[in-house]
Amino acid sequence: MDYNCGIKQIPLTAPLAHDADTFWHLYRASTCAVERRRAQLFALLAEGRPVPEILQVTRYNRVTVYGLVKRYREQGLAGLRDARHVNQGAPRLLTAEQQQTLAARLHADFEQGIVWSGKDVQDWLQQQYGLSVHLGRTYEFLRAAGFTPQRPRPRHVGGDEAAKEAFKTKS
Repeated sequence: MDYNCGIKQIPLTAPLAHDADTFWHLYRASTCAVERRRAQLFALLAEGRPVPEILQVTRYNRVTVYGLVKRYREQGLAGLRDARHVNQGAPRLLTAEQQQTLAARLHADFEQGIVWSGKDVQDWLQQQYGLSVHLGRTYEFLRAAGFTPQRPRPRHVGGDEAAKEAFKTKS
């Protein structure tokens, strides 16, 4: 049975660019658990240990090891770093000034008795800034401004208002 999921076989026994001492030094010097685990993996590979033993010690699976070896061969020691620390994520949709302008508008309208929905925010952002924002993101902007999504309670189409009032007086 092939567990490699289509990953091209990279020979794990091929010589590495660095020796085991370099990887063990990196293992001892690193404060990041991910980097330490990767350095341990490469130190064991550089020592020539059997792959099944390395997999058991490091608790990596074969597919992950092939990916890490490929990354090491492309980037060198920098490939062992945990890049999640420097990932800044996606850029913000609205600048701080735009968020403040929206919040001020929401609060001013609320003082006049106007409650905005997510669709209202979506339309306003399109008109004001030319931004096409998904409806789900507009609720984040509402919450950031201190509001919750407002929606009237659903009404049944065939509901009888007189019957509802009569029922309320009986209780």
